[in-house]
Amino acid sequence: MPIIGDPLTLAAGVMKEPLWRFLLLVTLAKVGRYLVLTLITLQVL
Repeated sequence: MPIIGDPLTLAAGVMKEPLWRFLLLVTLAKVGRYLVLTLITLQVL
């Protein structure tokens, strides 16, 4: 989502968030998002 993701990336850069931590958090968030979407699509939830 560019509306949410772009400001988060900008804020992380301004706050000098370590790259490894930023990548870890973004990866976990994306995996969680797509896992939920997959479960909804398969009508598991």
